[in-house]
Formats: sequence, C-alpha cells, structure tokens
Amino acid sequence: MKLLGWTSLWAALMVGVAIAQVDMVVDDSEQPAEREKVKVPSDVPDTHTVKEGDTLWDITETYYGDPYRWPQVWSYNPEITNPHWIYPDLELRLRPGDGDVIDTAPTGFRRAKGAAGDDQAVYMAEYGFLNKDALKDAGFIIGANEEHMMMADTDMVYVRFKEGHEPQIDRVYTVFRQMKPLEREPSEKGELVRVLGAVQLQDYDVARAVGRALVVDSLEGLERGFRLAPLERKFYWVDVVPADVSLRATVVASLYPRKLPSTNQIVFVNVGAEQGVVLGNRFYIVRQGDEWRRSAEGRIGREIETTVPLPDPPEHYPWEVVALGRAVNVQPNTTAILLEKANRAVRMGDRAELRQGE
Repeated sequence: MKLLGWTSLWAALMVGVAIAQVDMVVDDSEQPAEREKVKVPSDVPDTHTVKEGDTLWDITETYYGDPYRWPQVWSYNPEITNPHWIYPDLELRLRPGDGDVIDTAPTGFRRAKGAAGDDQAVYMAEYGFLNKDALKDAGFIIGANEEHMMMADTDMVYVRFKEGHEPQIDRVYTVFRQMKPLEREPSEKGELVRVLGAVQLQDYDVARAVGRALVVDSLEGLERGFRLAPLERKFYWVDVVPADVSLRATVVASLYPRKLPSTNQIVFVNVGAEQGVVLGNRFYIVRQGDEWRRSAEGRIGREIETTVPLPDPPEHYPWEVVALGRAVNVQPNTTAILLEKANRAVRMGDRAELRQGE
C-alpha cells in the first residue's frame, strides 16, 4: 500500500467533479455530443501491475512521459476511489476501455524502476540503437510455421545466423532492421537500427544453419528478413563518474532520426571505451558562432538588410555549453548519452567534450 502524498486536495476534487460529470446519465431525448478521441502514445500497454512504491504520478510519467496526465489514467480505473492510495498487484489500466483512442508517436524509451532496493532508473530503448558492431553477429528471420506475413508474441519463427557465430540456446535476441537513409539526417554516422521486438532461441542445427525461435516481444509485426543480434536494450541511470581523460567528440546520431534532440533524449558520439570513456562520464555539448548569422545569412540569403552594417565577425567565437549529458551505454568506439539538460536543441555535428576530473 502506498500513500500518494503529492496530489493536492484541490486537484483531487477537480478530477472527482470531472469524473462525476462523465458518469452522468445523458437524456435519451437529446443526441449526445461526439466525444473527443483520447491521444495515447502507441507504445503504451493496456495495463501496468502496481508495485510497492508506485504512484500514479510516477506511472504516468513512465508510460506517457508526462506526470501531469495522472488524472487521465485515474479516470480509466473507477475502482480507485482515492488517488492517494493504490495497492501492489493492482492491474492498472493505462488506456481507456472503450477503444476511443488515437495512437500518437511512441515515447521511444521508458523510465522504469530497477530491482528492489535499487534507486537507479532504467531506460528501455524501444525505438532504435546505435552500435557499430551490431551487424557482426547478426542473424535473420528466414521463415515461420505460420501462413500470415506478420509474426507476433508466441509465434514460432525460423532463424539463421552468420557463419562463425555460435548461437546460444535460450538466449533472447533483439529483432531489428537497419534504418533507411531517408529516415536519417544525411550527416548521421554509424549503424542506427529500429528495434522491433525479441525472440528466444529454442534450438539450432549448425549443420543445416537453421533454428527455431519463439517470439517473446513484438513492438511491431515481425517479418521474414528482419535481422537479429544480441543487442543491449537497456540504459541504466548511473551516478556521475569524473572523467579520467579529456576528449573531444562529435554528435553523430540520435535515437530519434530527423528530430532535434533535447532534454531526456539520447544522442550518440563517436568515442567509447577504447578512448577511455566509462559509464557515468559527463559530456558537455558545446557550440560556437553567431546563431543568427548562421541562420539568416547562411540559410535565408544575404538579401536581409540589418539596421546598420554588420561588423566583421571575430576569427573565433567563444565556445558555449548548450547541453549536458551522461554516458548511459559505452561501446568500443561509440557512447550513448542521455541529455540531462539542454537549453538548445542538439544538432548533428555538435562538439561533445569530456573534461578530465569533471
């Protein structure tokens, strides 16, 4: 049992009134007004099993990315008479039960609690993943015992791995596809893949190069030809670890292609463990130059006239910090950075600095 102390009495009363209004009987003699469809991120599941320490605030932040939508989730669960109290093992509904929903863009990664007694937050990557070595051990879904095109949870698929890879029975392999060039910024580097689900290898015949795998997670329908590899899908929130070295790197990709990353989003830089990066290192995203001159003169054209003639720019502008990030996944030559704070959107090509002792 958990007391939710963060909810104000005023908010509870207001939501109570709102729910009471929803439950009012409509006069049959009048045509009821069409209800507005509810917008829900497409990767929000139907239910969440309440655990010790959960609050409506935290749960809504986890799945919707916005804790202030807790009254919306509360309204889907009329058995919760007091939002201050929710109980472990309760199956909390996260979507309205009438199906009157518009699916919006997925949240991309979810914030979840770690193991009992562990205060670290875990970020589950459900959109994409950058790893230059991702394709070395890649296998394929080569078929299925189903006649439908798309496979989902509990379906059995046939898989094949590249020669030289030793498949591990019972291991869970991530199913993915490579992002197409049109899905990414032209300047992005490395291998960015779209995570689509996971399969668990049941058996494998090395001589015939074919195995059976059970679909255990399908974020989207899994098709023949999709690839699979033992990719890491978790980002652990770790304490800041002062850097042992100073490094300069470049932002080469983001978890959300063709979007400008900001606070609480993932970007990737082109340095990693081989250059001395460790989990928890803090990166400073820095930029120099006159932003207005870059946009107005460089992109729009020099036909724009200023009130007075522009002075000549200096040879070098000062470097300014535009975002702070923390290393949450370190590969040999790439690092995933969770942006903790960004006062400007991060762009591909921005410099990322690791400062010794910080």
